[in-house]
Amino acid sequence: MHLTFNLPRLRVVALVCWGLGALCFIRGGALSMEAPALVALTISTTLLGIILLALGVAFWLLGTDRRAGVVFDSKGLLLNLGSSTAFIAWEDIERVGVSSYRSHLLMIGSQQQVGVALCNAVRYVQSYEERVPASPSLFARALRPLQRLLRRFHHASDRPLLARLANNRARTGFDVLIPGVFLGGSAEHVAELINSYRAVPMGDTNQIRSHRKLA
Repeated sequence: MHLTFNLPRLRVVALVCWGLGALCFIRGGALSMEAPALVALTISTTLLGIILLALGVAFWLLGTDRRAGVVFDSKGLLLNLGSSTAFIAWEDIERVGVSSYRSHLLMIGSQQQVGVALCNAVRYVQSYEERVPASPSLFARALRPLQRLLRRFHHASDRPLLARLANNRARTGFDVLIPGVFLGGSAEHVAELINSYRAVPMGDTNQIRSHRKLA
């Protein structure tokens, strides 16, 4: 089974970020002309505009990634979340629930997240890989060579990801948080669906068919 992103919502979030970013640039320019002494405020407004524009690009890439989503099979969950991919085996899942905690900016488009508490976080980290969304847009084409260049100077280390998982666990009781907008349905229903698959690890579709329709 394959759950895809809520692509329209991701694109709307991207457009909102771009609009707010443009307003920040306009306001920053107006401040520099009206009150040159407010240098710090002008710089802060401009930096906020840059962050919002970059965030808009990130959401637009996610909103055009046709290969992204969450795949259920007899072995576990394959999480292809646009900027990363990872695998969680059924036997590595301690419990599944819902959380409203937002651990990074890409969760601002979601009211709730599906939380997964892991039995073995190391196995998850070993399967984790960063990627550029499979998008036909010019943004993705420009980012791919940049990502290849950055990889040459990147020293592989599991510590940042392990620290992020530990922080999530301390704040929510879950290691992995999957934004609701990445699931194409309500977080509560997807959590219930995952638990249904866990109860039938060999993928008995007759027992889980009633849970497949997303809210």
